[in-house]
Amino acid sequence: MNANEFNSSWDAVVSQERAEANAAGVPEIADYLKLVRAAPAILDIPSFPPDEARFLVAAGLPRSCAPFLSFEAVARGPLQLVQYYGAHQFRASDSTRLASFYVLGFDGAGNPLCLDSARRGEIVMLDHEDGFETRTLVASSVAALAEALLIIHTVPHQDFVEHLRICDPPAADKAAFLPAEVAMLIE
Repeated sequence: MNANEFNSSWDAVVSQERAEANAAGVPEIADYLKLVRAAPAILDIPSFPPDEARFLVAAGLPRSCAPFLSFEAVARGPLQLVQYYGAHQFRASDSTRLASFYVLGFDGAGNPLCLDSARRGEIVMLDHEDGFETRTLVASSVAALAEALLIIHTVPHQDFVEHLRICDPPAADKAAFLPAEVAMLIE
């Protein structure tokens, strides 16, 4: 999925959500779904994968969306994890180990969702409670993450993994982040 396709498809999601929010008397709810984009300066960061940077500049990611995700950090850079939290909070060895991670957003528990520039732009969740040691795959790329978010908002949640398996097979694995998060929406 390219940035233009995502923009068009996401606009349809926002329109549907806005209609439902208006009917419920809470039109401002749909504003959280608006896309936030990265500044063009990200295109000049040598360690940031160029295709991922172009997608974030052209399309971006939703400010907030199911399942309890926020991507407002995209508009701040994205910044490297150590820079985002402040280098003073890390040992030198941790700073080196975490240098390839750029913060795109957060899950509902406050764990950062990061692009791993050392792994061709994989999107991962890093557990903040264990010093960012635990790494869980979210999506294979920014574009795959965007497509997964569309699936969450357009198909029944019980069919999510089946649809995700088509566009991003590694992210559909039981040990990956999104299948467990979407399963909580079903319960």
